[in-house]
Amino acid sequence: MKAFISHSSIDKPFVERLATDLRTREGIDAWLDKWEILPGDRIPDKLEDGLANADILVLVLSPDSVNSQWVSYEKDAIFT
Repeated sequence: MKAFISHSSIDKPFVERLATDLRTREGIDAWLDKWEILPGDRIPDKLEDGLANADILVLVLSPDSVNSQWVSYEKDAIFT
């Protein structure tokens, strides 16, 4: 199973722990931008690929994520 983790960059420390735990404890292939997007990559293309190949979306909600343009982009991309 592949899980795309949508989050605000401000929540990155928590999200990295979550993604690591999903991989090591649960055997879930967590898609995390820090691990998947390399310098020079087109961010929208990488996000769309990650979302298209994900079985589930993990939407990390926080005061910062509800105001994040990237989280909104990812949420809209998966639900349209």
